[in-house]
Amino acid sequence: MKASDYVANWQNSWVIANWKMNPSTQLTVTALMTDLQQQLPADTLQSCNVVVAPSFMHLSTTQQAIQHGSCNIGLAAQNLCAQHADKGAFTGEVSGAQLKDAQVNYVLVGHSERRQYFNENDACLIQKIRNAFAHDLTVVFCIGETQAQYEQNQTQDVLAAQLMVVKQLAAEFANTQLGNLASRLIIAYEPVWAIGTGKIPTIEEVQNIHVFINTTLTDIDASLATTPILYGGSVKADNAAEIAQCPNVNGVLVGGASLDATSFTQIIQAFAQI
Repeated sequence: MKASDYVANWQNSWVIANWKMNPSTQLTVTALMTDLQQQLPADTLQSCNVVVAPSFMHLSTTQQAIQHGSCNIGLAAQNLCAQHADKGAFTGEVSGAQLKDAQVNYVLVGHSERRQYFNENDACLIQKIRNAFAHDLTVVFCIGETQAQYEQNQTQDVLAAQLMVVKQLAAEFANTQLGNLASRLIIAYEPVWAIGTGKIPTIEEVQNIHVFINTTLTDIDASLATTPILYGGSVKADNAAEIAQCPNVNGVLVGGASLDATSFTQIIQAFAQI
């Protein structure tokens, strides 16, 4: 099956792998995808949407592994160009059109590492999402607070401000024929202080924040009440089952643990059982 043929069931949970700038070689990518597809029970993918987001260099290798494998897995990119949706003189960038041609269905936008290291602001993120939608890419929009903001009890204020991007897009959707925003958007809540640190909010905190995000989205537009909201930040095989039991957590965005097929399979299985 080609990656471009992937069709998600939006009633299912989601497990999305963000490989970041890993692994180092195409050989390792092929081995990882082979191991993953061998370990995943076939019935798991009937109740859980699984998507992998490799680096740009490894999109083709991953797509080929999906095409020649036996599992129904979606393909995501980690970024796209804000300046233009199609092509142009933007050295080092990759457009939405190029991603679609590479059989990509999903794209991450707003990850804290992009915000921090590349100074991506709301205007940039809005344009990236527009460019993604122009080529029918589903957007995984990442939000989250820093350690300092968390310690100062500013989490909800920070998230509300970051979700103003969605509010502007919802207004644009109301005046266009682009279709239902809720069917093209996934929210990933990743507290910045939990990413790769081994730290994680309490389950009660995760639940409360997801309720807050859902309420905020619903206040923006009632149709957004069904938007999937994922948790990310030090998700591992040994905490996935507990996270999966949170009623308002619709899945997870997984970093380092997704680079090990056994660990990632265990996380997928935890969300396939809810």
